Amino acid sequence: MKIVSELLINGKKDEIWKRYCRFTEMSIDDFMNIQKELLLQQIDRLWDSELGRKLLQNKKPESVEEFRERVPFTTYSDYLPYLPDRNEDVLPEKPYIWSHTSGKTGEYSYKWIPYTRKMYEMLGYTSFSVFILCSARYKGDVRLKIGDRCLYTVAPPPYLSGILMDVSVDQFDFKLLPDMEVAKNMDFFDRIREGMKGALSEGIDFFFGLSSILIKISDQLMTAGKSKKDKEMKKELFKLPIIIRLLKGKVKSFLKGRRMLPRDIWKVKGIFCSGSDTVIYRDKIEEYWGRRPLEAYGSTEFGSIAIQSWNSEGMIFRPESDFFEFIPASDYYKMRSTPGYKPKALLLNEVKEGEEYVLVGTNFYGGILVRYIIGDVIKIISTEDREHGIFTPQMVFSTRADDIIDIGGFTRLTEKVIWKAIENTGIPYVDWIAVKEYDNEKPVLRIFIEFKDKNVDVNEVNLLLHNELKKLDNPYRELEEYTGIVPVKVTPLSAGTFTRYLERRKAEGADLAHLKPAHINPPESVLKTFLEMSEWKL
Repeated sequence: MKIVSELLINGKKDEIWKRYCRFTEMSIDDFMNIQKELLLQQIDRLWDSELGRKLLQNKKPESVEEFRERVPFTTYSDYLPYLPDRNEDVLPEKPYIWSHTSGKTGEYSYKWIPYTRKMYEMLGYTSFSVFILCSARYKGDVRLKIGDRCLYTVAPPPYLSGILMDVSVDQFDFKLLPDMEVAKNMDFFDRIREGMKGALSEGIDFFFGLSSILIKISDQLMTAGKSKKDKEMKKELFKLPIIIRLLKGKVKSFLKGRRMLPRDIWKVKGIFCSGSDTVIYRDKIEEYWGRRPLEAYGSTEFGSIAIQSWNSEGMIFRPESDFFEFIPASDYYKMRSTPGYKPKALLLNEVKEGEEYVLVGTNFYGGILVRYIIGDVIKIISTEDREHGIFTPQMVFSTRADDIIDIGGFTRLTEKVIWKAIENTGIPYVDWIAVKEYDNEKPVLRIFIEFKDKNVDVNEVNLLLHNELKKLDNPYRELEEYTGIVPVKVTPLSAGTFTRYLERRKAEGADLAHLKPAHINPPESVLKTFLEMSEWKL
């Protein structure tokens, strides 16, 4: 029998809480002791592999301090060609599964990451707590019931979201809507449609997935019947249990004098969402569903990283996930622009409240990533919260620090792809920069372009760029198909903007390498200064 199901049947809710949620009450000293002990074990594993020895610079560190002092930071380029080719011979342990996320167009289709059997098992241990915490009202509150229903809306393995669903089902007897094996063989639209039919017939207890997808499901539900496809769907929903559920929802909304919301149809136990857009959609999700979503933060490279507790403002790190280090964001930007500069990374017990850091991680349990920079900037919002019994730092996701813009959790656009799309439009331009923004809670890919023709039609450029991006990047194309989001918004810059910016940088004494702003995600201070050089104002 699955471990949580067995504990639940035997009335051991206290043991479930201690097993999966103890990290929310852990002291910072206990956290660091676990981190250091697991890192030393990992160093031994790395030393027994060809790639591991290469990453350790062919000298085995004898301590955590030596490891952090001598072993360099890495990015995915340091693992080429081994990981994209899934070369298992050079790894510390044979992978149990491979997971992937979006790669870089023109370089590698996917970032492939190996998971050992122990990593897979620990992923279940570190991630399952979200089901407990998102439904808890107080410490020790375990509201799980065998057969709880959960929508299967995520991308199936080898995407991490699908693997997380697999490991959750390994822990507990959920009823997935639709059934897992059926869902894995469906495309996205069929999976959502079947899941919603099941939820309308049987009910729903949990939602797990991207915030943008939950909002899309909610909007479709509230506007159902307006399109031809919706009318065809209505025929499939003409069943007594579904009709009764919808009629009850209509009555509830009528008595409250508003349109019908998902909260009128279902009373969910818990919602937990991932994706950088969660903070944007949180209030709307609570309005729609009557339950504030719990936020979880993870990545294909590191698995489950941090989870929001039922009583926490930010997310709390899991000590058993990976060995975490934190580069101050300003030092990271300096490292990228100054050859040879080596910033000092901090440990979790050294971070400061209110500061932003670029996350660095080293896999445990036979993984291969060593001092790996994923490019995420996180902000520490508190180092402890004694009022709520939290004694380790809490974080929120801030932004991307590298040359990638994440839109809706679907696509990670690189400088190369955006640049090529601009070139493919054939419209003459001087230069450009791009950032991620929000407009009425929807993600926007804001591209500032200095055109050579001041009479260019911006709406036409938006459409051209959108179509070129769809051709170049499949996940971007899927973003519109799945969510209806068309994120490209071009802002034209006045003639001479880039020249004026370069002249100011020269006057400030910047060297040649630091004159131009980064095309992707320039720091806020740089963007503000740059926009002052244009006649257009924020």
